[in-house]
Amino acid sequence: MHRYHLKASFNDESRTITSETIEDISTIVTEIPMITSVGTLRYGLQRTIDDLKKQKIYPTETGFDAIFLGLMVYIADMKISRIKQAQDSWSREIQLTIPVFHNRWNDYKNRFERMLKFLTGDLWVINFTKRTKEFAEIEDGIVRTDTYRIASLFSGGMDSLIAAINYMENKQATLLVSHSGESRVRHWQTNLLSVLDEKYSDVPHGNAYCWTNLEGLELPGADKDMNQRSRSFLFITIALFAMSGTDGCNELLMPENGLIALNVPLDATRIGSHSTRTTHPFYMKLWNEVAREMFGVSISNPYWNKTKGEMAEKCLNKDVLKIAIGKSFSCSSVNSASIRSGKHQHCGHCLPCIIRRAAMYKAFGSWDASDYMYRSVIKLVNNRETIGEQIRSFQYAIDKLKKNPEAKDVLIHTPGPLDTDEQYLAELADTYYRGLMEVDKWIQDSLEKENAN
Repeated sequence: MHRYHLKASFNDESRTITSETIEDISTIVTEIPMITSVGTLRYGLQRTIDDLKKQKIYPTETGFDAIFLGLMVYIADMKISRIKQAQDSWSREIQLTIPVFHNRWNDYKNRFERMLKFLTGDLWVINFTKRTKEFAEIEDGIVRTDTYRIASLFSGGMDSLIAAINYMENKQATLLVSHSGESRVRHWQTNLLSVLDEKYSDVPHGNAYCWTNLEGLELPGADKDMNQRSRSFLFITIALFAMSGTDGCNELLMPENGLIALNVPLDATRIGSHSTRTTHPFYMKLWNEVAREMFGVSISNPYWNKTKGEMAEKCLNKDVLKIAIGKSFSCSSVNSASIRSGKHQHCGHCLPCIIRRAAMYKAFGSWDASDYMYRSVIKLVNNRETIGEQIRSFQYAIDKLKKNPEAKDVLIHTPGPLDTDEQYLAELADTYYRGLMEVDKWIQDSLEKENAN
């Protein structure tokens, strides 16, 4: 087991990854080159910059600082194996050194370390040093776009799709922010963007998109990790990067249903590796402290008190949603499902798939255009292997809550700290309860229909 210390390098002479192992402190120090031999930025950043320029978006040096930080966090998270390099096969020890243009990033060092530990479960040390190399466009005559007042994450999933439709219906010009590390994810996003382009050609909606190309980037002895716990961190830095290059875009929306955002573990074994925290209120609060002071940007989740089914049911144009929904993906096991079935489809049995299926049932009844590898609920409930694991966990959590509904007021505190406002906490608890009952309704009605047939 080794600690890793990754250093971002903007040295024109540094072209390859270099590493040194310091056995006395069990640390592998690795220098990551950020620029190519022709002076362009690596790992997909140059493509993003070029694409943003076409949209009259010219990020500031502070914006570049943000995306360099986000990319280095993502590289560490993706390229260091928990199994190989964590003492407990989960919590890795990672140190990053990031050259930044503005020294005030040092004021937020402890906050970043805290939010990353909360987000990924790892132990992080963040060092900021001075970056002298400049990247921001400073040519005379540059006019930044003033089209947008809001930006919103656009992942290719159901929640961000519903949010985008609502923005368009409200005639709200929106900068949609996307990220992918593989062609399949980008394909989902572009399919959904095509629907928006066709249905809402009269409403401005740009796409700030970053493809993180990490092919060929290997850390010595590190292997890789596919949990992508840090993806939301990178997402936010991409958004701040793009928003810094606009005139007046100062509100970032992270649309996610309240059940997933809060993500109360279904049982005691799901704290940690099974508990994502990408839009948890505590994590969002920490990011807001940085974004407001550094960028003048507020970050919020407009659907923190809605279930996924309520989001779909209240979508401002359900006809467009029905056209697009089959092109969106929510599955956390899509790679496994594709390998097993030989085609791109939802697995139908993972936690996001179950919540999605319950939401579709609430909004559209038995109609669901999505393709699920495992569609039968009876077979899921009766499966005693991993295929039925998630639905059994839902049944366990639902049964406990039915027997003791007041437990919701305590359970919502399990994933992390929450504000103490009583009305806010009551609304969170009620959203959690409604979310589980939404899943229960789908399970019970599906079982009844399948048994009848």
